[in-house]
Amino acid sequence: MLDTAIGLSLYGIAIFFVAHGIRARRLKRLEADEPVNPMIFAAGEIMRPILQIAAAYAAVKTTFMYYALGGPRIFPLIDFGGLIAMLAAYGIWVQLKLKPISQPGQDNTEPTPAPAPLHPALPPELIPQPVARTPSPAPVRELEPAD
Repeated sequence: MLDTAIGLSLYGIAIFFVAHGIRARRLKRLEADEPVNPMIFAAGEIMRPILQIAAAYAAVKTTFMYYALGGPRIFPLIDFGGLIAMLAAYGIWVQLKLKPISQPGQDNTEPTPAPAPLHPALPPELIPQPVARTPSPAPVRELEPAD
């Protein structure tokens, strides 16, 4: 039993990742009435594929190194399978957790623009005003004493 403890715990973590992602997705559907901050929306849209590509790269590299370095002699196959399952479950969790939910009847998935601020960012006395330029008079040349 101790030989497979690591592999079984990795499978348990994988199941936890998927279950947590499904639960978070259901809760997000219930809270879909509140507006999403456009910055958080953009961060989720940008980071989701990056994290999934990183997890897939780690799985491929781990698989290559497992077989290249003679992994079946050192690392049991159930442990290796648990590690790959955990990386795959992490990719699924990222998809479930970070993908925005479109509300019913909402065809456009683009975020709404941020509302214009009610007050300017600077007080009125600090807002630069255009300066009226007046032409400067031509310089007067001084007379020099002539010999």
